[in-house]
Amino acid sequence: MKLEQIVYALEIARCGSISKAAKNLLLTQPNLSSSIKNLEDDIGFKIFQRLPRGVSVTTKGTQFLEYAESICKDVENINAIGSNSNSLTPINFSLSTQSFSYIMDNFLALHSNYNNNITNFKIKHSHYFEVLDDVVRKQADIGIISISNEHMDLWNKLFKSKNIEFNPITSGKLHGYILDSHPLFNKENLVIEDLFEYPLVTCNHDDYNALYSNDFYKNKLSFKNNILVSDYGALIYTMESVNAATIILKLENSYTKLYFDSSHKGRYVNIDILPKITLGWIKLIDSPISSIASEFIDLITK
Repeated sequence: MKLEQIVYALEIARCGSISKAAKNLLLTQPNLSSSIKNLEDDIGFKIFQRLPRGVSVTTKGTQFLEYAESICKDVENINAIGSNSNSLTPINFSLSTQSFSYIMDNFLALHSNYNNNITNFKIKHSHYFEVLDDVVRKQADIGIISISNEHMDLWNKLFKSKNIEFNPITSGKLHGYILDSHPLFNKENLVIEDLFEYPLVTCNHDDYNALYSNDFYKNKLSFKNNILVSDYGALIYTMESVNAATIILKLENSYTKLYFDSSHKGRYVNIDILPKITLGWIKLIDSPISSIASEFIDLITK
């Protein structure tokens, strides 16, 4: 097996066609086909299934390509060691996470440590299942997710099936949340029942909707009106306009805010009936993490 064959296989997978990949690689189609056939003979299984139009990746081929992409990244990093100046060597870090101000602030703090370097930093805010997929497909160095403690057994089975390692960071609880413009913001001894006469606004990007919208919790959290919006900008606007409350996660070891809103102060309202939530970072079990990812983990766990 040669490194160039690995590169060829990745390009074919990207193009979905041997002929298109051959053009991009400046090779003839017969030569590229022959090289891939030799590679498949060496490793003992088919990477691609030849179709009338293009190719599809086999099950074992998918596993091969995941490792192949990792190998190519490692080779790039090794080659970068030979750079004449460390400041000219790009520092790459990709993070997939649910939306937390705590994580966003530490991501920016990490980036500020490398202002004198060339950096390629990426943060993607996603649902927890998308975070899992990003880590499995190696689109992110690590992922950040929060899970309900009452469903921990189910999550552990899912992690095992995807070869994922979950590392707890901290825990927290879902709270009601109102802005400083709300009529009850300064009320003493405010409880969640006081807010039931006001609308509850939630975002369909919110991974906790399924938790507090099930019949048991919904009957306990009997808000008079419920409003579902498509994005966080609309959520803030609704809270301002109709004095709506929302529900967010408050972490135990950090302040929490609506990271998408810097113009308001907020107030938390405890909700006793909702279960605890554990925040943690995830990685593939058999994939080492980079030094920059380790540095970020140190920031969020200290």
